[in-house]
Amino acid sequence: MLGLGSAIGKSDSVDRFEGRLNIYPGAEVAYSLDKLDKDYTGSAVRVRRESDNQEQDIGFSSNLFDSASLEAFVTEEYDLYTSDFSSSGGLNGLNQSGTTITTNWSIGGESDAARFFVAAEHSGQSFSTLNCAKETYSITCDVYIPSTNVAIDKVTVWTGYGAETFATTEVKDEWVTITGEVEVTQGAVIRIQALANSGSINLPTLESDEVFYIKNFDITTTATNAYVTTWYDQSGNYDATQSAASRQPKIAVQGTYLGYIENVNNVNDSTLNSSYPYVADQRFTAFIVGQQIGNAVFGGTQSTSPFYGVAQDGNTSSASSGFNDVSNFGNGVSVSDIRQDLASLMINMALLTTLARKASGSDSFLAMGYTANSYNNCRYKEYIIYNNQSVDRAEVEANIMEHYNL
Repeated sequence: MLGLGSAIGKSDSVDRFEGRLNIYPGAEVAYSLDKLDKDYTGSAVRVRRESDNQEQDIGFSSNLFDSASLEAFVTEEYDLYTSDFSSSGGLNGLNQSGTTITTNWSIGGESDAARFFVAAEHSGQSFSTLNCAKETYSITCDVYIPSTNVAIDKVTVWTGYGAETFATTEVKDEWVTITGEVEVTQGAVIRIQALANSGSINLPTLESDEVFYIKNFDITTTATNAYVTTWYDQSGNYDATQSAASRQPKIAVQGTYLGYIENVNNVNDSTLNSSYPYVADQRFTAFIVGQQIGNAVFGGTQSTSPFYGVAQDGNTSSASSGFNDVSNFGNGVSVSDIRQDLASLMINMALLTTLARKASGSDSFLAMGYTANSYNNCRYKEYIIYNNQSVDRAEVEANIMEHYNL
């Protein structure tokens, strides 16, 4: 059996692919980013694109996760905002703070502009905001600053964080096109803001009304994030899902596949939910490939362990693991005790929380969850459960480790 390990999840000119579920059948739950069953015709995951919340199934390429399709999906150009400040247009989501914005103005030989009006006696900040995600944006904006201003000397487009400034202009009495591209990692809004002579965002007390104008304001992104809404169960039994966007684990950042599913939401029980049934006294064997990146547990060190292919064997009615002897694990990793009816299923050195946990108040397991949110910060590539302790644990584990080069 073990000799076939090199073919697991791989293909060559002669397709001899045999998945783990073909060699070791009978899994009750089987989540993986790679293909586990040669006869499985479904996808690996369903993902949500953050830029416009569109969703798409992502499958496999040569029996491995189709990262190219995922990255093509999250790098499609998306128009976050295109201004229309004509008489028939409007602000279309631009918020106002310390300024009054009106449309359909003509200035400097151009029409259909938006005017930012800051009244006399105002002091402090004056800006407009547009909500944005943590993505890479390209921005173009035409700006006109009258020379009659005394306090307002510059106009900048930024997120409120100095390192995330798209462009700034101080040219007077003519239209200037400012452009820039910024990877937004801290801000949550894009600002158009008036600056004082000193460059400060806080204007001095205005002695008279002051204004500036913008038009052709356009924001696009070609590198967004993606989150998993469904991790398909390749055994065909219990898909793991999450409809709430704030609770979905991440799989791509700024248009790039992470190589795993990552949960860093810091919310209790936030991740993918599976209806895999909780059955008292049901013995099981679970195999996990992942990495704990949150708080250290049971005296371990966080964020230093590699991805492990680890077997866990236990009994849902007891408080101890079926395998406590480190010699049972080919990679030298021991298993911690099981607590609270599978509330944690922790691996002591690998620092993993598993997908298996009895959901509070219901007879089901949570995928990728633990009752304390600090332990939810984990990365996963694969998780398989057998509802028995007769599966050849050593062979399955060795097969997994060979596939992932562990």
